[in-house]
Amino acid sequence: MVAHVVGIALGVCGAGILVSALVETLDGGPDVIALLASGAGITIVGTALWQGTRVPDKIMLIDVFVTVTVAWLTIAAAGAIPYLVTGSLSTIDLALFESISGFSTTGATVMRPIEGNSAGILFWRSITQLIGGMGVIVLVVAVLPTVGSGGMNLLEAEAPGPTGERLTPRVRHTARNLWVLYLGFTIVLAVAYIAAGMSIYDGFAHSFTTVSTGGFSPYNASIGHFDSAVIEWIAILAMFLAGGSFAIWYRLLRGDPGPLLRSVELRFYVMLVLGAITVVAITNEAGTTGHERIRDAAFVVNAIVSTTGFGTADYGLWSDAAQVIILLLLPLGGMAGSTSGGVKMVRVLAVASYAHRETLRQLHPRLVRPVRIGSSVLDDGTANKIMAFMVIALAIFGSGTVLIAMTGVDLITSVSASATMLGNVGPGLNEVGPSNDFLNLPRAARFFGMGMMLLGRLEIYPILLALVALQPRRVKSFIIRRRTKRPPRPLSSQ
Repeated sequence: MVAHVVGIALGVCGAGILVSALVETLDGGPDVIALLASGAGITIVGTALWQGTRVPDKIMLIDVFVTVTVAWLTIAAAGAIPYLVTGSLSTIDLALFESISGFSTTGATVMRPIEGNSAGILFWRSITQLIGGMGVIVLVVAVLPTVGSGGMNLLEAEAPGPTGERLTPRVRHTARNLWVLYLGFTIVLAVAYIAAGMSIYDGFAHSFTTVSTGGFSPYNASIGHFDSAVIEWIAILAMFLAGGSFAIWYRLLRGDPGPLLRSVELRFYVMLVLGAITVVAITNEAGTTGHERIRDAAFVVNAIVSTTGFGTADYGLWSDAAQVIILLLLPLGGMAGSTSGGVKMVRVLAVASYAHRETLRQLHPRLVRPVRIGSSVLDDGTANKIMAFMVIALAIFGSGTVLIAMTGVDLITSVSASATMLGNVGPGLNEVGPSNDFLNLPRAARFFGMGMMLLGRLEIYPILLALVALQPRRVKSFIIRRRTKRPPRPLSSQ
């Protein structure tokens, strides 16, 4: 199972590098051979694993968590190879950081300067975010001939939100439709960018990293490089849509506006974005005109809430009140089912309903009141899972802040770096603000950051459960059960 899925993932990764080699060839850059060699090598290894293995008839839940975690670690390692062989990044840890930041769609970069690198390697940075945005496992499920009930478990393990959602009765078709919608959105946005004045290269590079809510740009100044209000408004709309649920957009395009009109999460998302834009525009004292203030506020708020992380204005120079709003928005993220990171709006609503219920129980101990999100009722299992997720996320955020601060980083930088890497946003405040990069952090802090970016993108549970499953004594017990064909113990007892 692990080898089969990893093989397909590596094949996708290798194909992306070969596309980058083609871009480098058209640009006449110096990295053609290096990109071709690394892309071909990764593709060959991935194809061999894919063709030499098969999906087992029965997939256990623990198989799913291990498979997703190992697949992501593998493509992160493979994605670092082009940076090393081209000399764009000189050390393994820097290349791994850039690769993990790309696939996790965090957008935190250690490439300095960005514009000093070849077109091919910068296009590869954008492709890593294109792959990571919808998810390589979703793509794997889309191409596998059959995965049975395990396919939905694979989707849920990688899906950005508490649960995955079927768009069609068959899981494979759901995965395929998600990728078709995702790529269609990407192409439409690329055309819009090009029509607004970007080159074909810039249009596709930025559309890859907008729809994926990644935020990588081939330019040091990000979207601000173009100094175009039209391009910025296109990006604002695209970031907002990418932070919304792709399941809702899919059904809307199929002529079913019901989910759009009924979604409490979408209404909360819209109100939060509009409210934050209003407060930031009022408190931001750096804007020169009212129109610029509104545009800068709309861009930054959407970039942070959707976790895209693009930059046009240095909000590190804004008022303290505006920066506090930005800091509070860093861990939230967009809607469940979007490509954004963060804890997601649906979890915030669930926690608010849970807190409301427990507050009422102080007055009425025998009160029976379910956790609700609008008209939807969450069963106790899902509600408890969400609460546990929030507690674990808060613990990881706090631990990350302390660990980063222990490397000698100031408090504001430590807090924002921890929040932005766990939330997969990209820029933070102070030393990791929009005008800086993550080379300002010590090496140890960047190592902590790599783990936090992966935990944030896979939403904690798959990695933690995979680590539990891969303990030596459990691996030995697992192998014995497989060989003797004894039925596995329930997951709860594992």
